[in-house]
Amino acid sequence: VPGPVQDWKLILVNKQNPVPDDYEMELVSINGSMQVDKRIAKELAKMLEAAKNDDVSLMICSAYRSYERQTTLFENKIRKSMKSGMSYLDAYAEASYSVTVPGTSEHQLGLALDIVTPSYTTLDKGYENTDAGKWLKAHSSAYGFILRYPEGKEHITGITYEPWHFRYVGKQAAEIITENGLTLEEYLKQNGNN
Repeated sequence: VPGPVQDWKLILVNKQNPVPDDYEMELVSINGSMQVDKRIAKELAKMLEAAKNDDVSLMICSAYRSYERQTTLFENKIRKSMKSGMSYLDAYAEASYSVTVPGTSEHQLGLALDIVTPSYTTLDKGYENTDAGKWLKAHSSAYGFILRYPEGKEHITGITYEPWHFRYVGKQAAEIITENGLTLEEYLKQNGNN
């Protein structure tokens, strides 16, 4: 039974909610070969420009990822863990905490971005202390983006803290989520979705 028609900006994709089989979006290229949902391109460009005007250099290192690409990343993580002596099941469990299971990645929606800065391209906690990390945390909601996997909310999102992962949800939702320190899951629950 199909549920209520959901606002595309607020579609929840996580371990319990895979990307719907019939989900469609029009992709547009940004940054050469990288792509995003066409509907977020204008706000993304405005955000990148605003950061530049504040002397902050933002660099997108990952945008849309196909199911196949996500599968490759996930399998690579499992293989790496198994090489260090883990069983397949333990490696799978560990992998799913830092690399989303194929079919459950927001990157597949074209609404999620991993954003770094030229002087700090490592995807780790230290990114939060860069000018780029601080700028995004302070300003991204004005352009409709949220820090998707905040620290201390791992038990809700099921994903480790990622100060570089931003998700487009639209300006109205982004400002409420950011001002109240919510996750997308909590916001949707409060608003009667899921």
